Amino acid sequence: MGSKICLWAIFLSLLPVISYAQNQNDSQVLELYVKSGMKKQLGQLPSLIQTLFDQSVAQDEHAPKLPKEVLSAMRASVPEAFASEKMKEAMLAKLKEKLRAQDIKKVLRWLDSPLGKKCTQLEEAASAPEAQAEIQQYTARLQDSPPTAKRLKVLREFDSALKATESAVDIAIHTQVAVAMAIIAAFPLEQQRPLDDLSREMEKTRPVLEATVRSQMLISDLYTYRSLTEADIQLYTKFAKSPAGSKYTSVTTAVLKEAVLEGAVKWGKIIGEIIKEMQNKSEA
Repeated sequence: MGSKICLWAIFLSLLPVISYAQNQNDSQVLELYVKSGMKKQLGQLPSLIQTLFDQSVAQDEHAPKLPKEVLSAMRASVPEAFASEKMKEAMLAKLKEKLRAQDIKKVLRWLDSPLGKKCTQLEEAASAPEAQAEIQQYTARLQDSPPTAKRLKVLREFDSALKATESAVDIAIHTQVAVAMAIIAAFPLEQQRPLDDLSREMEKTRPVLEATVRSQMLISDLYTYRSLTEADIQLYTKFAKSPAGSKYTSVTTAVLKEAVLEGAVKWGKIIGEIIKEMQNKSEA
C-alpha cells in the first residue's frame, strides 16, 4: 500500500511557474518499506518526473517560450533534486518514529495477504514511467466504455479514506510556492516578491486545481485497480479506515509531502541558477 498521490497532477502545475536493521523494530520498518511498494515507487520517482516533464513540455503553452537548452538542463537536474535515497532515509526514520510495533504488524498482515500483495503490485506497475502512455490510452478508452456508477462510488469512497486528492492538492500548491520562491531567489532583491503574495495567489487556484486533481485521481484509480472487483476495493478501503491503516497512510503521506517539497525547493534553486546563468550570458 503506497501513498496514493497523483504525481502527474502535481507536476503539471509546476511548469508555468518555472542502516536501519539494527533491532526488531528497525527490521519491521524496513520490511514495511519494501512490502508496501514504497521502495520501488520512490526509486522510480525521478524517471517518472522526467516522463511527466516531457509530457508537460509537449502540452504546456508556456514551454515554447523557454530556450531548448534550459528545458534540457531542467530535465537533466531532476535526479539530483529528487534523490530517492534521501527520501528513503526520511521515510524509514518517520515510520520508525510515528508507528508503534503493533501498528506495523497489522499493516504487514494486510500487505502479506493475497489482496494486499496484489494491490501493491498494481500500484508499483501504475507508478512506473512506462505506464504513463498506457494511462493516457486508457483514459481515451473510457469515453467509449465508461465505468459503472457503482464502481465510481466505490473508488470515490476509497479516495476519501486515503485523503488522496486532498493531499495531492496540498502538495501541488505548496510545491508551486516552493519552486517559485527558489527560482525568484536567483533574481535581484528588487525583483523578488513576498512569500505571502505568492501563497495567496496559489491559494486562489485551489478550487480549480482540486477539481482537476480529483478527476485525474479517479482516472488513476480506475486504471490502477482495473483488475479488482468492487468488493476487493471495499476491503482495501476498510483497511485504510482502520486505526493502523489510517495512521500508516497519514505518516507515509506526510513524509512524501516533505520529500516532494524538499525536492521541489532544490529543483527550483537549480532552475533559478540556470536562468541566472543565461541572463549573465545575454548581458555579457
